[in-house]
Amino acid sequence: MQTLKTVIIDDERYACERLKKLLIPYPQIEITACITDSGSGLKYILEEKPDLVFLDIEMEKRASAFDLIDKLDQCVKKPYIIIVTGHPHYSIKAIKHEVFDYLIKPVDIDELEETINRLLNHFMPVQQTLIQKYDMLSDRELKVLSYVLEGKTSEEIASLLYISTNTVNTHRRNILRKTGARSFFDLLRTP
Repeated sequence: MQTLKTVIIDDERYACERLKKLLIPYPQIEITACITDSGSGLKYILEEKPDLVFLDIEMEKRASAFDLIDKLDQCVKKPYIIIVTGHPHYSIKAIKHEVFDYLIKPVDIDELEETINRLLNHFMPVQQTLIQKYDMLSDRELKVLSYVLEGKTSEEIASLLYISTNTVNTHRRNILRKTGARSFFDLLRTP
């Protein structure tokens, strides 16, 4: 998975820096800017088009995160927004503005991890999710599973992996046996 270009917008410099440090363990999150005023934050989002924005609610001079979100509704590529605030009473309004999540300051590391994992799972393709789910498969079986999920035939897979069609079919049978599925369609339907 490629990294998510991310900006933190919070009128408290310390809060920006703390959140940036908390996000270090997540190489998928690339912090491209920490901005301390909403006007510059909006301009940055419109010009740089980040994938993700961590956004404080109450900003400088009575500016609000919701004002900024309303302006972003016109964007072709609206970023995912995670509210980070010390004010829990805005949660319903945040839901109505369709933010991805709502974290209360000081940000709890476990809550942040849960949010990031949900976000990354949201971006992860179905194939990758299935492959991670079936860790009991060998590397070769995972590769065959990946190609099957792309819709490739046994002959095409054999050609790509430089193995015989019979070997591919053996891997396919082993995948079904190990996962307990009756068909590859069943694999796609399992939660």
